[in-house]
Amino acid sequence: MNAQTTLGWDLEVMRGEGWLIVRPVPRRESTTELVPLADELFQLLERCMVNRVILCLDGIPFLNSFLIGQLVKLHRSLETRGGLVRLCHVSPNNRRALEVTGLIRRLPVYEDVEAAVMGGFPRKPR
Repeated sequence: MNAQTTLGWDLEVMRGEGWLIVRPVPRRESTTELVPLADELFQLLERCMVNRVILCLDGIPFLNSFLIGQLVKLHRSLETRGGLVRLCHVSPNNRRALEVTGLIRRLPVYEDVEAAVMGGFPRKPR
């Protein structure tokens, strides 16, 4: 994974086939309440000329309302451009936050990166 540093986020970035796989990690607690993650991710996606992203959320201990809003903003921005956002490595508490807000229907959650790339399709035998 390649590390990118932004204003308040460390973004561990890996490129997949047609995907950008990003693990955002806040540098400090206030980052998750003040620094717009959606803007940082959207700029990164534009630089890489990709409109599909898998976010590995194991670096985010708590999805507060600001971060949930950032996920919605990113989803809407990419959706209008034919892109996708998928989530993986989501803690049980963060998964509940997505379920309570109803976002789990818009932002699919997968166990790991491989499952997110496959989008729920079973693996084909070789």
